[in-house]
Amino acid sequence: MAACALLLSMVAVSCNDNTDTIGQTLTDNMDQVRIYTDTFNVSTRSIKAGPVLSRTATGNLGRMKDPETGSLITGDITTKFHVLSNLNIPSKEDLYYFKNNGEILADSCDIRFYFADFEGDSLATMKATLYELAKPLQEDGKYYTDFDPMKEGYVRTDENAIKIGKTYTLWDLTISKAEREATNHANNIRIKITGPYTDKNGNTYPNFATFILRNYYEHPEYFANSLTFANHICPGFYLKSESGTGSMAYIYATNMNVYYRGVANDGATLVIPFAGTEEVMQHSTITNDNKVDELLEDNTCTYLKTPAGIFTEMTIPVDDIMKGHENDTLNTVKVSLTKLNNKVQKDYSLDNATSLLMIPKDSLATFFESNKTIDNKTSFLSGISGNTYTYSNISELVRRMYDKKMKGNYSEDWNKVVIIPVEYSSTSTNSTTSTYKMNHQMTLSSTRLVGGSENPNGGIKLSVIYSKFSSK
Repeated sequence: MAACALLLSMVAVSCNDNTDTIGQTLTDNMDQVRIYTDTFNVSTRSIKAGPVLSRTATGNLGRMKDPETGSLITGDITTKFHVLSNLNIPSKEDLYYFKNNGEILADSCDIRFYFADFEGDSLATMKATLYELAKPLQEDGKYYTDFDPMKEGYVRTDENAIKIGKTYTLWDLTISKAEREATNHANNIRIKITGPYTDKNGNTYPNFATFILRNYYEHPEYFANSLTFANHICPGFYLKSESGTGSMAYIYATNMNVYYRGVANDGATLVIPFAGTEEVMQHSTITNDNKVDELLEDNTCTYLKTPAGIFTEMTIPVDDIMKGHENDTLNTVKVSLTKLNNKVQKDYSLDNATSLLMIPKDSLATFFESNKTIDNKTSFLSGISGNTYTYSNISELVRRMYDKKMKGNYSEDWNKVVIIPVEYSSTSTNSTTSTYKMNHQMTLSSTRLVGGSENPNGGIKLSVIYSKFSSK
């Protein structure tokens, strides 16, 4: 074991080949701190992620083939709508049709699924079907990526329910090139809801938009907030990918627009928007062929695949680290993971993960279900720098693992952590960054790391710095 003397956080003394005089006086001749360094090998392997908690502001819509595995990854969206505080629904007297014939009528309704980013071919022909929900997703519900609204009875299935097929390309060929390239244009998939509508109570309306407008005047209390709106007016919609392969859109916002004519401007068309935003539940159902066994059996490296694909498991040699240092201080425990180039390079290759979470394996479910974020004690975040993801100090985690084992309060995975691609939100004030929201990464990504039991690229090293006080 290599050893060298340092003055912790006060005086820096470089290590050299002569270790005969380990230890330096910090305060006086009676007290001294001894510093020891060591390195240990770390073992890793790929593990199947299985379904993950789907709670993100970004929804997945489409179907893509993973270029490495050939797996078909399908994304479907379930969304509710938020009632804006400044909804500004006009009085009856301001409605064009009411003033002219005494009827409350709206023109039409559409739903727009907005996306800025996507994977694949923007000209791939895709088809999806919009289904009306029979009941809303619960805001406090814990819905995983394998949640199927149809199988779970959330979709309205009677003959009067809204069911609309939509064929689309992400590069919208139904509008002009000038409109697509305008600075104020936002890419979206638009689905029109037209024709007579019959609600679940058997009441028929000229169209769905009129159903919403008439209910507002009869029951304005149902529009007080998103909860009452979902429970009494519109539980939401499920957009299911039906056919086509080649694109996956990342939906960042959904708008339901009710169009009506106002008295002003000679019956000009106006709009009442209902937004699908972070304030309400949005869920992605991910169907993955999971043809990942070949990658799981590849022991020359490890993999990370999202969404709901593969994680990397790391076994920390806690016993070896603590042996002979049971009463010492763990100053620093550092480990880095090196990214390798993906083996398959094709058109529309998937990006690497940019942010990796490290958490104990036995807290995988509770971490996300409890809305936890990193504490730098048992959970850590690393971004990529060059080709490396580095966790600069996991000493607190190692110490806690060791203490649990000594107390007999541990599981079979007591010294294992899982590396998980994540997306997160943070704020910065006075040069301090605080992470306040963390979810599984739902965009498609593929990352190959140095590791595995047959790793040909050099071992993964964990470096440790210990310290202890002693008297001469």
